[in-house]
Order: sequence, then C-alpha cells, then structure tokens
Amino acid sequence: MAVTPGNFTPDTSYYLPELPGGTGPNRAPGDVKPSWKWSNALRHGTPYQKQEFKQVLSQANHYMEQHQARYGFVLTNDELIAIRRQNVELSLPIPWATRGTVQQPRLTVLLGLWYIGMLAAQDQGPESWQL
Repeated sequence: MAVTPGNFTPDTSYYLPELPGGTGPNRAPGDVKPSWKWSNALRHGTPYQKQEFKQVLSQANHYMEQHQARYGFVLTNDELIAIRRQNVELSLPIPWATRGTVQQPRLTVLLGLWYIGMLAAQDQGPESWQL
C-alpha cells in the first residue's frame, strides 16, 4: 500500500512492495469509473458532459499532484486512458475489446497498465512519454 497524503486515496496504486505498508509513494495513481459515468467520448459531448469529463481528469490529476507522480490513468469497464501530468496529456483510448496477434500486435488494456508501471518506475523526464 502506498502513502495517502491528506487521506485522499486513489482507486489503484503502483508502489514499491519492499517498503513498509503506507510509507512509499504511489508512482502512478489510477481512478476507476463505470463507463456510464465517464468515457473518452464525453470530451466531445454537451457542455455538461465535457464538464464531467474534465472533473474525472481533475480528480486523477489531483491524486498525481499529491503523490508527485508524473503518470496516472482512468480505467473504465470499456477503456483505459493514460495520463501524463505535466500538461495533462492523454493517451488515445485503449478499449478492453482490443486484441493482438504476433502478426498484428496491438496495445491492450493490460499491456497499457503494465507500460504505465514501467514508465512510472523508470521516469526519465518529459521526453520519455509515448503510449
């Protein structure tokens, strides 16, 4: 378990298991939402939907700022959106339905979550972002 500054607890965390519980940083806080409440499509919706879209990003960004984390994400039952905090850059949505093969590799949700963890573990500055 990662430390929880201000008792604000994100839904997920990437932390160092070697450290005693509650003492290490959350390297990539994540927020989990149902797709009926949040999706990437809301960014192009009505003014109210755009506000809801931004509210969830604001919450994820708040967790990232608290934990001084460069990377975070929003995960729904439909998709994953990775976030880089500095200028609130968003990845393209990665649908859960995405599948790949050896001949046609695709970035899946689980591979995307793994990659976020690798980025957070090996943070090498603003130019290292790509998802």
